[in-house]
Amino acid sequence: MVNSSQDIMFSPGEFGRNGGDLATVSGRTNLGQAILNRFNTRQGELSQIGHPDYGSRLHLLMGEMNNSRTRNLAEIYIRECLNQESRIAEIIEVRFEPPSHDLDKRNLLIATIILKAVADPELMTIQVAVNLN
Repeated sequence: MVNSSQDIMFSPGEFGRNGGDLATVSGRTNLGQAILNRFNTRQGELSQIGHPDYGSRLHLLMGEMNNSRTRNLAEIYIRECLNQESRIAEIIEVRFEPPSHDLDKRNLLIATIILKAVADPELMTIQVAVNLN
């Protein structure tokens, strides 16, 4: 439920505010944001607006145990998702942290992705966490 008597307040310097407006990002920051948006969008969710393949299948892992089978599926889904992004030249590596022994974190799948962007000599590292609960 939304309380209509309250507004969102931005303080100077928050959320990339720039001269009284929201700032935009470009380059590596934009690519990183675009990748996270793809991971957080269920594949097929944007079908009605003409983008049936946009997004990832990582949501299909919810309810699975954090084991090697799930990590293998997650790597397939991550690579499949990243292959949609034309600004990525190469996926160098996808690796996962071992499952935590901490009960609060054992269902958290943490992936580190190293990739090379088109026309950028530096490698880019992105970390994504998938809650399996």
